[in-house]
Amino acid sequence: MVLMIRGLSVMMVMLLAGQVHAERLDAVAAVVNGEAITCSEVEMAYQGLKSQLKEQGVASLSEEVLQQRAMDSRVMRTLQYQEAQSLEMKVSPAEVDAAIAEVETRNNLQPGQLEAALLAQGVDMDTYRETLEDKLLSGRIINVAVRSKISVSEEAMREYYRKYLQDPQPVREVRIAQVFVALPPDAKSDVVERLRLKAQDALQRLHGGENFERLVAMASDAPNATEGGDMGWVSPGAVSGGFMSIFNLNVGDYSDVIRSSAGFHVIKVTQDRVQKPENMLPYEEVHARHILLQVPESADMTTQLKIRERAEHISSEMQGTSDDAFAVRAKELSQGPSASRGGDLGWFKRGQMVGAFDEVVFAMQPGETSKVVTTQFGLHVIRLIEKRTINPNAFEAHKDNIERLLMDAELQQQVPRWMNELKDKATIVYKQCAPVSASVKEVVADQVGAPEKAKDEVVVEQKISPEDALQAWAKAWAAKDLDAYFAAYDASVSPDSRYDDFSTWQAYKRRVINGNNDIAVTLSHVAVIEMEDGKSATVTFDQHFKSNKFDDNDKKIIKMIWLDAQWKIVSEATIKTPK
Repeated sequence: MVLMIRGLSVMMVMLLAGQVHAERLDAVAAVVNGEAITCSEVEMAYQGLKSQLKEQGVASLSEEVLQQRAMDSRVMRTLQYQEAQSLEMKVSPAEVDAAIAEVETRNNLQPGQLEAALLAQGVDMDTYRETLEDKLLSGRIINVAVRSKISVSEEAMREYYRKYLQDPQPVREVRIAQVFVALPPDAKSDVVERLRLKAQDALQRLHGGENFERLVAMASDAPNATEGGDMGWVSPGAVSGGFMSIFNLNVGDYSDVIRSSAGFHVIKVTQDRVQKPENMLPYEEVHARHILLQVPESADMTTQLKIRERAEHISSEMQGTSDDAFAVRAKELSQGPSASRGGDLGWFKRGQMVGAFDEVVFAMQPGETSKVVTTQFGLHVIRLIEKRTINPNAFEAHKDNIERLLMDAELQQQVPRWMNELKDKATIVYKQCAPVSASVKEVVADQVGAPEKAKDEVVVEQKISPEDALQAWAKAWAAKDLDAYFAAYDASVSPDSRYDDFSTWQAYKRRVINGNNDIAVTLSHVAVIEMEDGKSATVTFDQHFKSNKFDDNDKKIIKMIWLDAQWKIVSEATIKTPK
């Protein structure tokens, strides 16, 4: 595209455009309880949502809907951070690091491999860390502000046990997703009816064939609307009465509009499974303390004997003493992590402790103190406090799990309501973020005034996108146009470690490319993350290379910089995939 501008230098246009872009991104999009949200923050959220929906295969929503979703997410994030400050909560970088390590472990990744895996999906690490921090903080706030205020009665737990666990039968569980229309606090009847009709309209559109994920992203008020509205697996009894009808639905079916205290729900069953009951045999548990003396690996025989003599003295001293006296000595002498608790190990069953410890403690009677027990952790003196037999089919064995299930069911209802109350109590002033292109035109017109004649005419070419540059690179490769191919790379590019420098790598690539005929290079699933300054970008894509000698499919990650009026490749990584 070529833009004709009379009477204005190229430099002036670029300065004005840069000034407008900076002003737009630094402009205020909204003010939440006196705290500003900038246009750049909304823009980042917008781009994130766009990539997320593309990854989920959801057809593009209108710009207006995406912008509104992005604004809503930033407003809610600000409200939650303000709530966290009032509760004196925060998430440390170390906690985010620990969560990342857990994600790597769950996904069978080595430490540090998550960043490359994210880039392959078009997500940069800084954005992921911020998202993870938000989720951790949100979970803590919800635990304090919502979960802590939910109570599950003993009667409700026993009723659940009587219906579903006392005489267990196979149970059909369903995984569900929802379109949720929130009710504001103390909504009047006309508002309730208007929102009910909105939910009814959503249901009719679904029956008419509209894509569920797209409708959720566009119309649902649930916190996870842009994630498909997934509510996870639920079982009978773990949902409130109004939702019990969902267990009569087949996979792919939609419920009627369901009213709850939080709003209106249209539920879709996405999966189902049958859980078979487990009838387990009774087992024994013990409650014990211990005093641990560690034996250093470097200890010589004399030192080891001294430590054992000390352990035997402690065992002799503790014979016949009270549990309180043992706890005091454990605090004074034990070198294990339970020392601060008086050596208390809590309740445990067979197999949870190492073999030698397990064998001794389960042979003891309450009130007894053991002789010295040797394990890989050191020397133990054990005190048995209590012993009990657990019936795994009894109410007591299921109580904690039942309480969690019923609390989670109530939480599903209360979290959206709490979030609505946060917004309802807040003072929110929305402003406008003008599109960059429109802003440039306005400022140029304002600076230049009415068009005037000029002898010279300046032509300003619009900056090409990283994706266009990538396609040009692939085209040059396929055409064996080596000058254009190498022009796509910056001289600072980091070649494979097999090559000493850029020129050695170039010579190798020339031989390989010239040695192939009938080259075809096809790029697909291209995802571009362009930095806010417009000067760098990360591109991930699937590459199919075919010639008379090769037929390869690879996942590639390329980093580019904007230099000398074109995008230049500065690093290139390949992840081989099976043919």
